[in-house]
Amino acid sequence: MTELASIQNVIINDILLDGLDLADLGYEKDQISGATALFDEADGLGLDSLAALEVAVAVQQKFGFKIETLDRAFFETNCVTVDTLARYVAGRLS
Repeated sequence: MTELASIQNVIINDILLDGLDLADLGYEKDQISGATALFDEADGLGLDSLAALEVAVAVQQKFGFKIETLDRAFFETNCVTVDTLARYVAGRLS
């Protein structure tokens, strides 16, 4: 498994399904992939602003770094899909 795939698995399993309790809302692992949009309600998970902050906090805790600025630009650039978030994390870890 590549580093990016490992990061995606942590985001999907630990942060989204377990941390945000999406599994309790009926989502299953096979419904969420790298291409899954985080905030798009029509074609994605439809996360709201509170969930976005929860994801950011969980990413910092799981991967051991601080996200300096949690503003709209950060989320629009780095949190569009599971893959964009995983690539951001990989970049911070390298």
